[in-house]
Amino acid sequence: MSNTTNNNPTVFLDTIGRTIIGVVTTETDEVLSVKNPAIIIVQPHPENGQIQLQTLPLFFKEFQANRDEPTVWHFKKKNLTMCDQFDLVPQFIAQYEQIFAVKAPAVSPTGDAPVVKLFEE
Repeated sequence: MSNTTNNNPTVFLDTIGRTIIGVVTTETDEVLSVKNPAIIIVQPHPENGQIQLQTLPLFFKEFQANRDEPTVWHFKKKNLTMCDQFDLVPQFIAQYEQIFAVKAPAVSPTGDAPVVKLFEE
C-alpha cells in the first residue's frame, strides 16, 4: 500500500453500501484517508423515470469554523469495498470538485457581505 496518492478522486463503497467519492490523501494496510468525501446518490426521477445523480458532501462546510479547510476522514479498509481503478468522466469529476471549490465571499454594492442563515432563531 502507498503512503500518499495523486489528486484524482477515488470511488468506493462504505460499510452500509453508500458510494463515496473523494481524494485519497494517505493509505495504509488498515486505513484509507480521504479528503472531502462525498456521497453519490443515484435514483430515478419521479416524473420521467430517468436516472438522476446527486453528489452530497459527507459533512457540510457550513458547520466548519473555517470553511476553506478540507476535511479528511479515515475509513477502516476492512469495512470498505474497493474496485480496480478506472477513469471517471470529466463532467462527474467537475461536479465533485465544484462542491468543494473555495468560493470568494460575495460582496454587495454597499460593501456588506450577505447574511447566510443556517438555523431558525
